[in-house]
Amino acid sequence: MKMKTLVLGSFTAIAAVMLFSVMGNDETKKLASTDQYKVIKVDGQIVFQKTNVDMKLGDVFMPGTPLDFKTAQSRAAVISSLKGRFVLSSSEQGQTNILPAANNVSSRAGALINLIDLQNHFSGKYLVIGEMRLQLGKEAFPMDESNFFYLTYMHNNESIRKKLSFDGDYLILNKEEIFKVDGKAIPVEEKEMTMFYRQGDESKKIGTFTPVFPELGSLKTEVEIIMAEYGDKDAATQIKEITAYLNEFYGNPQKDNLGEWLKTEFSLQ
Repeated sequence: MKMKTLVLGSFTAIAAVMLFSVMGNDETKKLASTDQYKVIKVDGQIVFQKTNVDMKLGDVFMPGTPLDFKTAQSRAAVISSLKGRFVLSSSEQGQTNILPAANNVSSRAGALINLIDLQNHFSGKYLVIGEMRLQLGKEAFPMDESNFFYLTYMHNNESIRKKLSFDGDYLILNKEEIFKVDGKAIPVEEKEMTMFYRQGDESKKIGTFTPVFPELGSLKTEVEIIMAEYGDKDAATQIKEITAYLNEFYGNPQKDNLGEWLKTEFSLQ
């Protein structure tokens, strides 16, 4: 009887090994990663309670892991190749909420040929990746020394007026130019700004918005994590997921600006 038990146990072990061999590396990885999430980005401060270490980009999160959210606004974007993107946030009971990420894939696109187009375009949180070149209708918005766009914003309790550069009928948004006062660089930060169009002696308000200039090295790493988890998806699906992530954690991207960056950095189009 003992011999039969030993033989049966041996066959069971061999069968298990054969099963995982047949499944291959991809399938076993999927089983292993069923309840694992890769951290894409952390807003605020989140601490792993057991180790007292801050959560950071690239960490692996397992549901049930105790977390300490240092502020009510602290949150993290996480992703699983099997389950998709989620957002970690604190609950009133001190637990961790794991909520499906927003799926807003809109981007600012289309020709900007009149005032209404511009007013609709420059609103809310406005993501700028690197330097943005935005083509405008040159009949409605000629740009030269007498006709130009400028921004106003507050810095150290002082109202700053910043004339924007242009190249033909392309308006240029450049963070080094925008965040410079009296020839000196100031910290790049999210702050509300108002855009005006100066035509001769008159200034016309376009709209108030918050330009967001992400650190490009970090942004590239975040997008690489998304692409790695969705490596088996087609380009359109990857771009959709990247756009939705940017909308939720940065701001609404401009379609051409984002498309050019994805093409240059990742050959994704």
